[in-house]
Amino acid sequence: MLSLISNAMFAQSVNMAITLNDALTFTVNEPKFLPVEADKNDNRIQAVASDQISVVSNKGYIVKAISGIPRDSRAGTDGLVQVSSLIGTTNKGNTNGLILESDVVLPPAGGTPATVITAQNTSWNGSVSTNKFNIAYKIGSQFAYIDKNASPSIIPVIFTVIQP
Repeated sequence: MLSLISNAMFAQSVNMAITLNDALTFTVNEPKFLPVEADKNDNRIQAVASDQISVVSNKGYIVKAISGIPRDSRAGTDGLVQVSSLIGTTNKGNTNGLILESDVVLPPAGGTPATVITAQNTSWNGSVSTNKFNIAYKIGSQFAYIDKNASPSIIPVIFTVIQP
């Protein structure tokens, strides 16, 4: 009786295709209390919201903003708000290629949103995936804030983000 045992190995290849979709997460935090400073020299009030916007993106992105319709008869006219974007207080994400805008006059509701932040690169820096931004709000100056002593008016600001 003849018996053959073979230990032969056959080479096989395995292929895998991975497709990565664009990743985009956008969060706007609403502070419970936003301290307001008055500047008597230029009739302006201002406030800074720390780490108000967070973005996770695997490629460049643009953050835009528009002023909503004021709520309260003393809120004045549309377009009262100016915003400036700053690196967030606790940001540890990628800051290469960021363009942060200053004193952007927000268009009124129904207009074309204004660019507040432009990121030419991903928010990821190799270990941290999120960019955080402070937003400084100004009301006044050439807009002549209306009735500072009146009950609080609400002027909504609407942020959006896109990947070009």
